Amino acid sequence: MTHAVTLLAPAKINLALAVTGKRADGYHELRSVFATIDLADRVRVAPYRRLVVRLVPDVGAPPGGELADRAVHAMAQAARRDPGAFVHVRKRIPVAAGLGGGSSDAGAVLRALATIWQRPDLDLVALAATLGSDVPFFASGARVALVSGRGERVEALTGLAPTHIVIVRLGARLATADVFAALRSEDRQADGAVDALLHGFAQHAVSPQLLRDNARNDLLGAAERLCPAVADARSRAAEHGIALALSGSGPTLFAVADDHRHALRTARALRRIGLAARVHTLGG
Repeated sequence: MTHAVTLLAPAKINLALAVTGKRADGYHELRSVFATIDLADRVRVAPYRRLVVRLVPDVGAPPGGELADRAVHAMAQAARRDPGAFVHVRKRIPVAAGLGGGSSDAGAVLRALATIWQRPDLDLVALAATLGSDVPFFASGARVALVSGRGERVEALTGLAPTHIVIVRLGARLATADVFAALRSEDRQADGAVDALLHGFAQHAVSPQLLRDNARNDLLGAAERLCPAVADARSRAAEHGIALALSGSGPTLFAVADDHRHALRTARALRRIGLAARVHTLGG
């Protein structure tokens, strides 16, 4: 048995996100281009006589309610063994922000346990799909991917050069279920943007301009209706010539920069108007 495994669990943004329909099981059909960024939680998993999951700082979830906890149970059931593990998560990714922090932690736990329990035969992506719609992407280990279905289909994409972005964090939280419940049919306009990005990847022609032109998210309207701070931040940024796109169900926003210098200028301009902006890199 392998001893402790420590992994970085990166945040993600949705370069484009299209909601293409409603499934019979109540979930929505999605097509989205996911990309990790260089903001990450640190997840350490070790063999233990019982299950202990500790998040620092504590995010306030009820005992057993963490995705990391559920990931251990799912993995143990698939491996037909007791769910004995000590999981320690050092949180840096904000909660309920549209950055996939909890899902990334769960994906890291699955990958760590596959190593510790020596089970390379298990289909981690399929297992991850039982935990949540974003977890399969993180369980796959891909840095950029087309994610479709309700999140269970993950197709890795290549050809993204180091690209700088500016992340804008808002103080509010948005529950994914609430945002999807507020979605309207007229909000759905991003499918063409997903296609344009996929064409760019296929042609090895992904540029910051392509990413900016197609940074569309069908959940934006719902997020703005539920969280006026999203609309306010985007409006204030637009007055200074900065287009902010929504990641996931929000409320986190992002802008794609031409290069590192452009990203620094953009972040400074956003901070001057009172927004919490920091530079990050795609594919981290």
